[in-house]
Amino acid sequence: MQWLTFALLTLSAVNALSASYSEEDALYSVDFAGAAYCAGTLGKGVENWNCGACKSHPGVTNSTVISDSSLTKTFNGFVAYDSTTDRIVLSIAGTDPLKLKDWIDDLDFVKTEYPMCAEFGPESCSVHEGFLASYNVASAEVMSVIKSYKSSHPTAALWVTGHSLGAILAVFASLDLTLNGGIKVDNLITFGQPRGGDSAFASFVMSNLEEYRLVHFQDPVPHLPPKDLLGSPFFMHPTTEVFYEQRDSTGTYKVCEGQEDETCSDQFLVDIDLLNHLHYVGFDFITNYLGCKL
Repeated sequence: MQWLTFALLTLSAVNALSASYSEEDALYSVDFAGAAYCAGTLGKGVENWNCGACKSHPGVTNSTVISDSSLTKTFNGFVAYDSTTDRIVLSIAGTDPLKLKDWIDDLDFVKTEYPMCAEFGPESCSVHEGFLASYNVASAEVMSVIKSYKSSHPTAALWVTGHSLGAILAVFASLDLTLNGGIKVDNLITFGQPRGGDSAFASFVMSNLEEYRLVHFQDPVPHLPPKDLLGSPFFMHPTTEVFYEQRDSTGTYKVCEGQEDETCSDQFLVDIDLLNHLHYVGFDFITNYLGCKL
């Protein structure tokens, strides 16, 4: 009887997760994630809201490009207000899609302490040094622009999204806005997100944000940095993974359990299909990016 009760509770929890993930929301967010590649040093189109992905959302009445850099890191993204949905959207671009293989080859696994864990959580944690540095070059401007948009549109929901490197930067931004800015993030959906920190960081994310991170089949980026190194835990994803199970990015999906569900993307020991990384829920990031360069 106890086993049956546990099984029913588990099934109920899985059904609740499946019910709360909305593919319609993902289809909305992926357009904005793609549009970020048309901002700043990567491309053009967001400033006048006339890029290919932009045209799918004619209700956007205002957009602000955020493009900052240090000697070694660059941040590209934007904030927009969609009057049709009454949403403020923060979208952050990833690495140049045409240089993705080089980015993977050059990726290091150096960790650094993430101060917000000790300040707002029960324990310290570590994150990827380069990822955090990429967000920090623009963090002050992100906070300022979001506060300005929230002041102008006080009823608007805040949605945050990003693809690839931009996905983990979207997580850092959401934590910053929530904890340092006191601004509620109403929706966080990311695409092809790499691991951002250790297990303590993953737990910290889960205690402060509700995220759906989409993984398309054998996309290699969500497996970086590695989960284990020399037999010891290294980096860890937070929940909730939404795993698209076929090469067709519009195919069937599974809402996964736990942080690293071995029936989802973790079932693959080696993922080397970069095309999976560049296609999410029917959106072609390469074609989109080439349009941003015209």
